[in-house]
Amino acid sequence: MTVKAALGTQAAATRFLNVGGKASAADAEDSVEMAGAADMAETAPIVFHLVYEDAAGNVSQRIVTVRKIETGRSGPLLLCYCHLRRRARRFSLDRVLEVFDVSTGEVHGDPRAFFLGHPLLTVAESHEDRAFRLCSDDLTILTVVGAADGRFDPDEQDQLLVHVFDRYEDGALDEDILRGRLSLLTPDHASFFRSLSRVRPEDGRLLRRSLRRIVDADGHLDPAELAFVDTIESRLLSFG
Repeated sequence: MTVKAALGTQAAATRFLNVGGKASAADAEDSVEMAGAADMAETAPIVFHLVYEDAAGNVSQRIVTVRKIETGRSGPLLLCYCHLRRRARRFSLDRVLEVFDVSTGEVHGDPRAFFLGHPLLTVAESHEDRAFRLCSDDLTILTVVGAADGRFDPDEQDQLLVHVFDRYEDGALDEDILRGRLSLLTPDHASFFRSLSRVRPEDGRLLRRSLRRIVDADGHLDPAELAFVDTIESRLLSFG
């Protein structure tokens, strides 16, 4: 079984794909100014549902994975992976009419203020910021595995926290801040495969240990979940 097949069969209904029944929809092709550059992840992957009005006045609904905020000539831009177009897209923050936060279920009517103040999209300065960025790929993989059986238990979430503390050695970390940020993670398929390919061999041993802890955390050893983890571990070992 390949990683892709395992992910597709075991994680189709999990939190990172659950967008509250909302769907992407657009009647027209995207306008030129929305064309995106290469889809390069620079923050932890987070999924949102946007209501967006382009320069021509066309309103569409998009499910997007936000990568970073760029500075454009006319203001801040969201560089995202658009799940409707299946490619990178730029969205002007000033043209986002509404944003639905998948991680919290909240709707925000001031998208500019929401995104510019989002803790995962701000410049890293604190130990918590740096630790989160250091572990970003690991956390993406662990979140997907933890949710692969259709739920993400508190004990499994605790193992994400343990992993961050195990990896980060440059300073003291605030557990409450980290828990708040971990609760916002909503990785998608593309983020998972990208993170899996980027794990360095020297970091793979700790990640494999945390994968096993995630599986054991809820006290239920699901055979399909174990097979999924075995496949991921094989991929990690092959990269090394």
